[in-house]
Amino acid sequence: MPQHDTLRRLFDDAQVRPDLLRQRSPLRWGAFPPGVIPLTAAEPDFPGPRAVTDAVLSAVADGYFPYASPTGSEVLRETFSDVAEARHGIGNHPDRVVPAPGTAAALWGVVRLLCGAGDECIVLDPVDLLFGQAVDAVGARRVYCPVDKRTGHLDPDRLASLITPRTALICLCTPHNPLGTVFGGATLRAVAETAAAHRVPVLSDEVWSEIVYPPRTHVSMASLDTGRSPRVYTVTGLSKTFALPGLRMGFVIAPSAREADALRLAFQRLGATYSMSPFAQAGALAALRLGWPWRNAFLEHLQGLRDHCVERLNAIPGFSCGRPDGTYVLFPDVSATGLSSRAMGAFLLDKARVAVVPGTAEWFGPAAEGNIRISYATSRAVMDEALDRVTRAVEELAPGGPAVLRATGTR
Repeated sequence: MPQHDTLRRLFDDAQVRPDLLRQRSPLRWGAFPPGVIPLTAAEPDFPGPRAVTDAVLSAVADGYFPYASPTGSEVLRETFSDVAEARHGIGNHPDRVVPAPGTAAALWGVVRLLCGAGDECIVLDPVDLLFGQAVDAVGARRVYCPVDKRTGHLDPDRLASLITPRTALICLCTPHNPLGTVFGGATLRAVAETAAAHRVPVLSDEVWSEIVYPPRTHVSMASLDTGRSPRVYTVTGLSKTFALPGLRMGFVIAPSAREADALRLAFQRLGATYSMSPFAQAGALAALRLGWPWRNAFLEHLQGLRDHCVERLNAIPGFSCGRPDGTYVLFPDVSATGLSSRAMGAFLLDKARVAVVPGTAEWFGPAAEGNIRISYATSRAVMDEALDRVTRAVEELAPGGPAVLRATGTR
């Protein structure tokens, strides 16, 4: 059988095993009773590349479990830097690569390095909750910059107008979670030039950079040739690309070797051995060297499923869903049903036995109200069953609107 066909079979319906996932996925399947389909956490329901499993098993086979170097292995930093240059045009600078135990940890470390009490940090709205949490944790203040939920447009001039003498950091997310927007070079270049002019560093979260659907392509801000040189901290990881969130594989590409050293010191102050485990590093190296055929087949599966799910969601009364250019999350607008995001989430869990993430301020910022987030990194069979349930529940709701919810006690 040709390799392509073999890889495609890794994402067929039989590969998703709910009984096993309820044991192994505590933030998704294990968080809900049997019978509930969870479309919540953005983690795939498929096993990752076999090469990664083999590398991790080999790393533990001798029974030694040592501490890891806070700087990460030299070969891993060199390999990651090679990949970043080849795939995204970021210059090959291993001395600027800082491994971290996951992308979330990398993001928190950059915010802690650059921001403190009384500072202001520009954060997109809506956007994933990690940005706001990290800003709050250091005592800084969130300054929201809106992103158009319908078009995904970010206005660089609007962002520039939010900069004050207290602005310590601009936080971007591209591809964008939860909208799925892939910001283009013109937008990123405008933001970069503004940041450089005001001497404000940029945190660019690009963890979704390898989940981008043709014909769109990912543009890394750090790869742009601008008139002035902004200080860009590129935060990324391997969890979304290779279905490996539990191995905690994050990286930062700092603007310079000096700033990379400062970030490593910040990580060490957060924890004496604040780094990837040696086994995660073995897995990361295998993914970067051997995981790309798996990723290509995964992306092909996701693109077909994205198109199918968007079509089905737009056929549900009161739902309106755009087609994302990247990520494997959807962010349908459900406001036409008359329900708030929280009420819709509760309704679907109660009546459809489908769990989604409500578009509430604590999850995605104030602008997320009226939407819900759905992860579709699973099989077509799981998604069809979930969407069948949602369709039936919402069609029953439609004639009575919110009165149906009051009758059932849902808020």
